[in-house]
Amino acid sequence: MDLLLSGGPVLVMIVLLSLYALYLFFTRLFQLARERPDSDRLMARVNAAVLGRNLEMAMIACDHHGGPVARVLKAALARIPYGRPAVEAAFQEAYLSEEQSLTRGLRPLATIAQVATLLGLLGTVTGMITAFAEISQQGAGNPSVLAGGIGQALVNTAAGLFVAIPTILGHSYLASRVENILVELERRREELMGNVAQAVSLKSREEPRAARTEATQAETFGSGV
Repeated sequence: MDLLLSGGPVLVMIVLLSLYALYLFFTRLFQLARERPDSDRLMARVNAAVLGRNLEMAMIACDHHGGPVARVLKAALARIPYGRPAVEAAFQEAYLSEEQSLTRGLRPLATIAQVATLLGLLGTVTGMITAFAEISQQGAGNPSVLAGGIGQALVNTAAGLFVAIPTILGHSYLASRVENILVELERRREELMGNVAQAVSLKSREEPRAARTEATQAETFGSGV
């Protein structure tokens, strides 16, 4: 309590910022921990279903797996009947939605780190102003006159850095986890689009073959009659 009083109102604001930063960090950490970035097994099932032109099975696999990759893939899979441009548009829209959800809270953390440093500087300035005000009133002969103001300046400076440094580290850690998920999404996008193109190519080759088979059967039937 004496420390809070010595720091003044600026220190109180720094403490409140630190509590908010802790709340943001652990909220986002637990949220990211619940997401499933691993998608190798999911992609194996989706790829097999897409090549087999079984969209329902692919979407069921996404529902069972869960996580950002599965949600984006499901949105893209639902648009396969409408062509590749529709699939790419759906993937991009779902990707942006996931990116916004994953990065929520990161910008406030970065802002808190900057503001905490500035508040520490503000506390330093106000502490020095207090010290010089005491000197002007009581003179410089007694060093204890400066103790209050200088103490306030140092406490606020230390508190600002104490909050800013862990907040920057926490922000960097969360940002790296989000970036890994987004990179995985981009990688799976290319894989899905390649399999969609392959499935379409197989279908286009099978249709003329089926048409020729039907024509041959029709000719055979006609000649038999």
